[in-house]
Formats: sequence, structure tokens, C-alpha cells
Amino acid sequence: MYSLLESKAEIASAQRKLEAAIRQSFKTKAIVDFGDRSGTLHDAKVVTNGRLWYWAGDRSHANTASPCRLNLFGLMPPAGRPGAEISVEINTPYEGRNNRLAGFFGRDNDSGQVYLFHSARVGGGTKGVSKEPFLTWTGHRLVEVFDAGGKPREGVLVMPVEGLGAARPAVRYVDSIADFKRAVREGKTTTKAFLARQNRLRTFYGESHGRRQGRRSSRIDYVSRHGEVVQALRDWRQAAGLRAGQQLFNDVLIDLGVATRSGQPVEVYEVKTSVDRQSVYTAIGQLFVHGDTPTCKRVMVLPGKDKLAPDLAQALQRNGIDLMRYDLTETAVLIR
Repeated sequence: MYSLLESKAEIASAQRKLEAAIRQSFKTKAIVDFGDRSGTLHDAKVVTNGRLWYWAGDRSHANTASPCRLNLFGLMPPAGRPGAEISVEINTPYEGRNNRLAGFFGRDNDSGQVYLFHSARVGGGTKGVSKEPFLTWTGHRLVEVFDAGGKPREGVLVMPVEGLGAARPAVRYVDSIADFKRAVREGKTTTKAFLARQNRLRTFYGESHGRRQGRRSSRIDYVSRHGEVVQALRDWRQAAGLRAGQQLFNDVLIDLGVATRSGQPVEVYEVKTSVDRQSVYTAIGQLFVHGDTPTCKRVMVLPGKDKLAPDLAQALQRNGIDLMRYDLTETAVLIR
């Protein structure tokens, strides 16, 4: 379970660590102009990885409705152009809970790791750029983070605030926002197939609110890099080749699948960030519910650093579930 950070001291500490972690990956400094709801900021000093930029600042003046620490991410402008667009604002409160702000910090009660979360509210002034289509297009999953009163707040887990490669999931998240906005402009989020996926997501979140958990056994955080593992798995499966008429898919219910043109599943893959019993039990259920044809190949994908309990390994064999492993380095995912 995740608990919301609400005290001023804890939030300040998390924010400092967050900024330090991003600076470890965004090592270059640059000068850009960008504008938000407060106006245009000229000659802003940002840090960049060469493709994305990040800027942190304060919105604390007396006439603001929501004082906060600004966490702005965007794509670097073409050479010679100072103007830069903001891809996403993940602004966090100085203390307490503020649902008007899209960003917040939560602590995993099992591992003690603190994460930055985003409400998944994306904007940009373009029709169709909103939360539900964004979640449908990207496959990001909402996590429940509980405040001191036991009330949940939902958000996408963006990145841990410290650890090796901590900013990598944030880079993927910003990239996914840019990809989504491009898809909206190209009309890909108004097709019949996309709207069917969106309805499936709406039904899923109407039924339950799942969350991902994981214990940290190294400085590399596995929970936040789930999406990176899914992408590596997708690349691996694409490279292996598909039969005529087959296509890859993924959505809120299954991490990766291969299906016929009619939508019949041929293979389903479920990635977990831990080999604990609850994760394996959940994966078994997901594989059988969504790999619902007798000939469908079911594959569980687990971290290679952890040993699977003998009875769980036997259960996978008994039920015809294949097991794949992956390893994480600071900069890569290794599928094996």
C-alpha cells in the first residue's frame, strides 16, 4: 500500500531528492523561454538530457490559489529557437493534500521508497487531450495512494525520488505524453478500435482499483520501471516475428499479447516486479482470464534477481504457464 506524504518536512525532503535525481540524468544546462498559466518565463535555466528539459521553481505568491513547487517537463526546441513547450506539469504542494495539483508524493509502506505520482490529467488546449484517452492510449495504470484519513488519491507512478536510474521512468512518462498528443492530432484516438479500448478501461476502473506493489531489494527500483520492461518485452516479441494476420496488443488488462485480426488471443504475457505470492497469484489469474482460449500460450515474466518458491514454480508447470525472466541495469532491460 502507498501512503500520501502530507507533512511539510517530508514533502520538502522528497522534492529535494527528486530534483537531485533528475539532475543526475539531465546533466546539461540550457536557456529556454516557456509559458504557463502565469505567463511567459524568459531565459529560464533548465537542465536537459539533450532531448527533454526539466525546470523546478516556486509558485508561492499570495494571490495564487494553490501554492506549490513547480516540476515542469518538456521537449527541447529545435536549434536556434528559444521557445519551448511544456509537455506536463507535475506540481506538488508544500504540505497536505491538494487535489487541484497534478503531482504528489507517496511512500510504499513495504519498501519505504518514495515516489512521484501524477494524476494523469494532461492538457494542452487540444480537443481530445484528456485523462481517459491518455490512459487508454498509453496503458498507464492508476495506483491508489492513501492519505492520513484513509481516503485514496489515484495517480500514475512516475519515478522514485532516488536510486540508480531514478529518472528513467519519468523520461518514458514524458515521452508517452508527447506520443499521445501526436496520436490525438493524427486522429488515432477517435477510431472505433480505440473507443472500444477506452470503454474497456472505463469498465475496468469502474469494477476495481488495483495497485502494484513491490519490495526494494536493491538500489535499482523495479516497481517504477514496469513500463520499461513491457516495452523491452514488446520489442523482443516484435523482433521474433509474427505470423501473417497476427498483431501485438496491450491494454489496462494485459501487459502484452499476440492476437489474430479478429481479436482472438494467441499469446498473453504478464509482467510482475516481484516474485512474492500475491504477485504470482495475480498473474496466474490474469493469464487465464485474458488468455481465454484453449490453445493460447500463457507467459509470466518475472525479475531474474529473485528465486521463485518451489511450489509456485510447480504450479506454473502444472498449469502450462511458461516462465520468462528479465534483469535491470541502471540503463537497460535484459530479457532472457
